[in-house]
Amino acid sequence: MIEEKVVIITPCFNENSTVIAFLKNVEKVLTLLPQSFEIVVIDDCSTDHTLSLLTNLRFIAKNIKLTILELKFNVGHQAAIYQGLLYARQLHSNKFIIMDSDGEDNPEAIARLVEINNYDIVNVARGRRKESLSFQFSYYIYRFIFKMITGKIMNFGNYCMINKKILETSCYLSFIHFAAHLSKLKASSTNIVYDRLRRIDGRSKMNSTSLIHHAFKSFVEYAEELLMVFLRIFTIVTLMFMVLMGVVLYKKLFTNDAIMGWASTMTVSLFTAALICLGFFVIGILLLNMIARKNKGKKEIYNTFAEEEKPKLMVK
Repeated sequence: MIEEKVVIITPCFNENSTVIAFLKNVEKVLTLLPQSFEIVVIDDCSTDHTLSLLTNLRFIAKNIKLTILELKFNVGHQAAIYQGLLYARQLHSNKFIIMDSDGEDNPEAIARLVEINNYDIVNVARGRRKESLSFQFSYYIYRFIFKMITGKIMNFGNYCMINKKILETSCYLSFIHFAAHLSKLKASSTNIVYDRLRRIDGRSKMNSTSLIHHAFKSFVEYAEELLMVFLRIFTIVTLMFMVLMGVVLYKKLFTNDAIMGWASTMTVSLFTAALICLGFFVIGILLLNMIARKNKGKKEIYNTFAEEEKPKLMVK
């Protein structure tokens, strides 16, 4: 008996047969569940055969519907998720699962996710991950810095389940880093833990450089907190500058202990550091205003291929 509808949102770009293998793995899990599912695949303007393969895919399971969103131009992974959320707003469901299509997100977690009803956000926290030691070390450093700045632990990625309220909030506010965006929302949340799997084709798209880029985006979501860090540093440096100036003036006016050169060097250094911190703060404020204005204008940029109307395309 079909109980309720669950929507699964997954972006892809130049995945070729990897996304098909991923969807088949998901189908093995969903066919055993009582819910009905709509899988929304967002093709981020792939330049290979990904779209052809998707439009020719047919699920055997009767409780799964496939919808493909073909983006009109490439927007990147996080923006592709956002387009999927924009489409999902019109669907009658209160459970929306977001996951990556490269196979690293374990489909077995879906069976647990759909049983949870009392939280706005359910994150699939990462257990062990099969990555190089250098990548794991870089990821640990990122998590440490993120916790120092935000006070929160970032042990999850895009893989999660949200309800309709959170979906509509995310569509209204927009984001450039989905996981960090969710961690900021004032909502009830919980975690379940699953180990990360190996990518289906064996080649992870995330290396140390892309991790740094991804980290920058997460910090932008916490721009206000990051700016406050710089403001505190600026305040501390300014106080140190004022104290040092007071010491310099005291020594010059009332003692004969002045040491030539050191005071001037320290003063210039502290003043320069204060100006740099203040510059970061001002630039950050301007960036926040630009991001806020940019987010207001985001629109749907996709063509839709629903399962009952998708055309037969020949795979070259």
